[in-house]
Formats: sequence, structure tokens, C-alpha cells
Amino acid sequence: MRNIKTIIYFLFAAMLFAQISITAQQKSLAEANLVVDSYSPQNDSVISIGVLINLKDDWHIYWKNPGDSGLPTDVEFSLPNGISASEIKFPIPKIFSSEEIINYGYSHQVLLISSLNIPKDYPQKDIFISAKLTSLICKDLCKAFDTTLTILLDLSKKYFAGKEISDLFNKTKKLLPQINYNLKVTANSQSDSVYVRLDKTDSLRLNLKSFEFYPYQAGVFKNKSHQVTVNKNNFLESVLESDQFRISNPTELNGIIILNENRDEAFEINIPITY
Repeated sequence: MRNIKTIIYFLFAAMLFAQISITAQQKSLAEANLVVDSYSPQNDSVISIGVLINLKDDWHIYWKNPGDSGLPTDVEFSLPNGISASEIKFPIPKIFSSEEIINYGYSHQVLLISSLNIPKDYPQKDIFISAKLTSLICKDLCKAFDTTLTILLDLSKKYFAGKEISDLFNKTKKLLPQINYNLKVTANSQSDSVYVRLDKTDSLRLNLKSFEFYPYQAGVFKNKSHQVTVNKNNFLESVLESDQFRISNPTELNGIIILNENRDEAFEINIPITY
């Protein structure tokens, strides 16, 4: 009986050591923290909060649409009663390509932003925020990077974020796709492809040279490392080919349009596709 207990003990210890080793290895490849920008409880009813992810060189994490492989990054907040959080806002992703596999995501560092809505005269001064991060990090192979992050906010006084964090919030907000805009975009289906046209007659768009479209939903259009834009008299046109495994025709174009090759301006679109 003692021998059996000894064997069980060593098996349990080996499993525990393996789990600790895996966790330590994950932390050496990627780290995540909850961070907040400066706020004043007396003046602000909205606090900017973010999941800050730092990745080791050559490793990447995925956008809300991972592309041809991978898993979308997801954040789920647990909040005190009366406090709500906006949907996570993703900055403009990069393209990662390997052979014929195209992915959307981020390397090195990314801040995923949300907004905490605090009711006026909220009675509780110390609020505990929890966020469950579900993600996948990849290089030559992929590893699950799932963790629960926490932060305690003090609403009894002003909070001043460090310059590095404050600058990162400002930089990331400039890379978020804009929602309110005057872009004129149409989508027309022809021969199992969708022709996207962006009107450039608006005086603000006269210098447009190209654009790219990244869909929010995976498996609808064929992902490409470079999208060709045809420059015509009054509009730009790009052709989105059907994904080979698509099971139904899309009814709308839902995603982001990124303008020009400098990729510093993007807009959310959700428009019907004409058949």
C-alpha cells in the first residue's frame, strides 16, 4: 500500500511540476496585464482600461478574425454590480504569412482597449476588476495563452498613469478603426466574387491610392498577403474572392477598410452586398 501511495505521490508531483513548467514557459513567451489610463473620479464617468500583451520576438497573437488558422483573441470582463464595459476595441492588425497561410494579428506588443462606465456617485470606492483572456500565441508552433487578469481601482482620488502607459493608450486610440465617417463604399457580387468600390470624389479622399479590406468573420473571403487595388476615375476597386470552404453567400460586408499603404487610418464598415 505504501508503494502505491509513493507512486501516486510522485505522479502527482510530476504532473504539478509539468504544469508549473508550462505556465513558466508561457510567461516567458508572452505576458499580459490590466492597465488603466489616468482618470479623475470627480470628473470622469468613463475610464479607459486595456489588456496589455507583450510578446517575445517572432511570436504573435491573433486579431478578432485570426485568418486561415489560429483562434480569435477574446477578453471577458467580470465587473462589480452597476459597472459596465464596452466591447474590446482592436487596433489595426498586421498580416502574418507562411507559405499559403495568411493570418491577422499582432507581434511584440498590443493594447486591447475597453471603456469602463462608472455611474455618477457610485457608492463603492475600491472596485475589483477581473478579465479572462483567451488566446493563442504562435511562432513555428502554437501554444494556448489563457489567463485571468485583475486590477484594483481606487475611486476616492485621482489616478495618474505612468507616461509610458498614457502614451500607449494615446497611440493605440489613433490606430482604432473609426466608426463615424463619410466613406462611400459599395459591394457588388459578380461570379462568386465581391467587387468593393470606394468613392474618392470626396475632397478628403482625393489622394487615395489603395485600400485593403479585412473581414470580421473568418471563412468568408480568401485571405491574401497583398490586395490589389485598381485605381479608376472616380473610385478605387478591389476584388474579394470567395473562400474555398465557404458554405453560404454573405449578405453584407462587415469588417474594416484600411486606407493607403501607410496603414495609419482605418474605418469600420457594415454594408449590404448587392446580388
